[in-house]
Amino acid sequence: MRPRTLRGRIALWSAAVATAALVLFGVAAAWNLRRELVENLDQQIQDEAADFAAEMDEQQVQTSQGEKAMTFSSDDLPRFPFVEVRGATQRLLYRAPALGNLEVIPAVQSRRPYQLKAGDRLLRFARFHRGGITYAVGKDLDNVEEALAGLLRSYFIAFPLVVIAIGVGGWWIADRAVAPITTIAVRAANISASDLSQRLPDTPAQDEIGDLTLVLNAMFDRLQRSFEQVTRFTSNASHEMKTPLTLMRAEVENALESPALAPEPRELLENLGEQCSRLSLIVDALLLLSRADDRRLALEQTRFDLVRLVRELMEDAEILAEPARLSLECELPNEIPVFADRRLLARAVMNLLDNAIKHNETAGRVRVAAARENGQAVLRIGNTGRGLPRETGEQIFERFFRGDPSHSDETPGHGLGLSIAREIARAHGGDVQLAHSDSKWTEFCLVLPINSAS
Repeated sequence: MRPRTLRGRIALWSAAVATAALVLFGVAAAWNLRRELVENLDQQIQDEAADFAAEMDEQQVQTSQGEKAMTFSSDDLPRFPFVEVRGATQRLLYRAPALGNLEVIPAVQSRRPYQLKAGDRLLRFARFHRGGITYAVGKDLDNVEEALAGLLRSYFIAFPLVVIAIGVGGWWIADRAVAPITTIAVRAANISASDLSQRLPDTPAQDEIGDLTLVLNAMFDRLQRSFEQVTRFTSNASHEMKTPLTLMRAEVENALESPALAPEPRELLENLGEQCSRLSLIVDALLLLSRADDRRLALEQTRFDLVRLVRELMEDAEILAEPARLSLECELPNEIPVFADRRLLARAVMNLLDNAIKHNETAGRVRVAAARENGQAVLRIGNTGRGLPRETGEQIFERFFRGDPSHSDETPGHGLGLSIAREIARAHGGDVQLAHSDSKWTEFCLVLPINSAS
């Protein structure tokens, strides 16, 4: 399973690389140790062969066949436990009792040292020639194998401890290395469109992290300038468009008052007036959003009853719901005093009610409930209907977003209602969230702090 954090991956890779290196080191160390021990054993064989040759010179006896026979006393046997001697015709002249019936010299014709198995023992031999006699001297490899086994036992005991220590050390090093990145991520997460003035803290070290901080801060500078330009343009354009639209609507209304106006021009002017009204609403909404983006949304806060405001708005909602035969349900307490901008809050609540009415089914329901929860005023507005696609998520709060493009022509609106409601709620320290949505029921939740409302 792949670790989710960079620290975990660095620690895992450190342990994996260390494991591979330790395995290679262990194999190389074992091979080198065995080679050196075998070389020392070969040197001991050489020394023992020289001693045996001197002893053999004293024990040689001439036979009638021209070959030599040799005997050893019991005192000499322990000195040469693995020796075999053959004459010029390969006739066996002497074999140490410890070898039993093992033929040492005929087994291998090479002059290099070789190994033979004698029962449970592994023996290493070397062949020598002296005056027509061939003899082989051997040594037991048990000491070599025991030393090698001891090394491997110690290595395998220490191996997991070293790997764990390297893994922990890799985690610690990774934690130290990632800590500045974590700090950058936390600070960068707090930089949003509502506060682009924040910057990442400068790092004293002129390393890759310092370069990353400089690059990101420069990027935030560019984003802030671009965002301010867009905000100023939206605000100025909306403000400049309000007056012409107001004049156009006034002229259309004046023209409609003329009794001599023919039916066709009257219908045209009525449509033009509707479009002017729609444009005025969009411009007014954009102006409000641009001020919210620029943190210039002026709040005229007063203390009032949220429940009373909702009941007043429900009267308007009943008129809007009448064509679709919607039933409106209320679950409201006696009062919830809040300290807020009554005009803006009324607009936010009305936007949510308008959405619940527009995105509903014929003869459906709209339910409004309010309560105090955890020191907050919570207003829930739900409705029957098609619901929202699961993939929309937070997109529904984006400006000009339409939840169901296939029905965008059927449902009036410009896709700014939820954005405005959220901006107003956030300007008061609250929020608007999608609480629930499926094929039968959709519910939005408006939350306002009331710690300063009482």
